[in-house]
Amino acid sequence: MDTEAEFAAVRGDIAQGRLSEVPAKIRAIAEESGDPFTAVKCISLMAAIGDRSIMKELISIAERTSSDDETKLQVAMALRSLGFPSNAYGMLKGIGKTDRVLRASAESLSDMEEYESALSCLESISEPTVSDRCLMAGTLSSLGEHAAAISVSTKLIGEFPGDYGAGVAYVSSLISAGKQKEAIRYVRANLKEKTADSYALAAYAMWVAGNSKSAGAYASRAVNMDHAHIGAMETLGLSLAENGETDKARIVAGAINEIAPGNRAALNILSYCDLRS
Repeated sequence: MDTEAEFAAVRGDIAQGRLSEVPAKIRAIAEESGDPFTAVKCISLMAAIGDRSIMKELISIAERTSSDDETKLQVAMALRSLGFPSNAYGMLKGIGKTDRVLRASAESLSDMEEYESALSCLESISEPTVSDRCLMAGTLSSLGEHAAAISVSTKLIGEFPGDYGAGVAYVSSLISAGKQKEAIRYVRANLKEKTADSYALAAYAMWVAGNSKSAGAYASRAVNMDHAHIGAMETLGLSLAENGETDKARIVAGAINEIAPGNRAALNILSYCDLRS
């Protein structure tokens, strides 16, 4: 079977609106390939058209065809990005606890709102990255440990001034603690830098504050400066969807998928589009 040709045929069906034919063809591709990454690609296509009718079958194929630990880790990470954290964590539980596995486990558990378990995984990582520490700040906030969250995020912005991820962690921890004024002061001070990250952070803060028009405006500035800024693109897509422009939002999601295939931001936008439709 020429898998790429089969996928091309399915994309043609989608483009022509023949969606009723897609599930059977996708199922056949996944079953005949016997390859977990092909199954993941099938899941991604079904998610893109908003059809969950055969998701359980496709996930089962991805799980049972993942033979070694590295494959299981890669597939688990993909499943989590596609919105299946429980299945992802189920695959990760049987793998040795390396930093990469602990990181993926923490992300899945956080998505499942199992924050105490997520924190335990994060604390076990021997060499935490900036992203790990950002997730720890968010996890602590979710557990109501606001002082600890602010402490973690304050250290982050001190070590990585101007970094978008660190800034988001700091602003989020302040807002979660009820310190909105401090968060806004930080965002305004950051805007003096006039960088893509500073505009993207302002967009995020405006989105959290419920001001989708300002969020969209700041996000547009950031994307104009950095066409591959995923954080700004996500906020832009969400803002467009909130303001009724779901077609444009879906285009943004597609652009994210081109830049970073499987990135969670694209799924977040598409899910929000479905919610607003």
